[in-house]
Amino acid sequence: MTMLESTNPLEIIGWTRVVVLVLCFGGAAWLDHKTRRVSNEWWWSWSKPAIFLLILELLLLEADWMIWLTASAALSFASTALIGRPDMGDLLRGSLVDWLVSIWYLAGVIGLTMGALTHGPILIDYFDTEASILLEPEAERLALLWAQMLLIGVVLVFFELAWRFRMLHGGADAKAMMLATVLIPSWKGASFPLFADVHSTAIPPAISLMIWAGFAFLTLPLIMLFRNIKSGDLFPLSMSWHAYRMPLSRIPESHVWLLEEVIDKPDGSRGVLRKMRPVRGSRAETAIDEVIEELVSEGKDKAWVTAKYPFLLFIFPAILPMILVGDPVSWAIENLL
Repeated sequence: MTMLESTNPLEIIGWTRVVVLVLCFGGAAWLDHKTRRVSNEWWWSWSKPAIFLLILELLLLEADWMIWLTASAALSFASTALIGRPDMGDLLRGSLVDWLVSIWYLAGVIGLTMGALTHGPILIDYFDTEASILLEPEAERLALLWAQMLLIGVVLVFFELAWRFRMLHGGADAKAMMLATVLIPSWKGASFPLFADVHSTAIPPAISLMIWAGFAFLTLPLIMLFRNIKSGDLFPLSMSWHAYRMPLSRIPESHVWLLEEVIDKPDGSRGVLRKMRPVRGSRAETAIDEVIEELVSEGKDKAWVTAKYPFLLFIFPAILPMILVGDPVSWAIENLL
């Protein structure tokens, strides 16, 4: 028997998903870093292999029509991040696209409703120790698969709310996390994480990825301190852990927040004000050329700035710990507590 024949098809799909995730997020992080924009066309292009792999998984698992339509409901919700929602005015004017999308939504709602009526009671019995003994294996398998598709929708809603409540500041960040949700919907069937028990993972992969990205973000102060030690700008410490000094001539063309400006002091003199964090709508943002000219007139050739770091720069490297150790919460409970 060859290695390919002995490999679980779901494992092949799992590792293919990882490759797609790395390529997609690596390119998106580069685009966001260079241009601060990742187009919808980018996400459309990479959503195709994500959906294709989900379809392959459902075919291999012999999903019933309610599971298919529940998965379709989750995908229809995710699509609103790229195509928006159908408009009633366009529907009344007979827009074919809006009608097709509305029918898609309706089919998803039907599948979700029928799935809840059919598989919901089985799931309740599944978590009942006594009742679970009487469950038919096939009914239990389908109910768990339906719950997995339902969980995709729940996680997608979570990221939508995270974006609306500014937990995720950029639209590209929210779209990235939604794509990760569809691309790697669960740990089931995958041969990763590599250094943890797959069955101990409690948090969905996409949310695990976001948590790991948060941990990656926490390394930024150490990186900034090392950078400022190397450049000789360690002091004041109140600035060097989150900002760095940049030549004034480079600031207008860079993706940074200017943290210094010239102000009139209460005693009538003029001086440079240094701020710990950027203030939206300040002169350093709305009239940056004037502020730089004023700093030059004060004899400055450099100023403290803080970079506008896209969260995708932290999401991309977070793929590695997600693949190696999986869910950070379960890992911490098992290894640190």
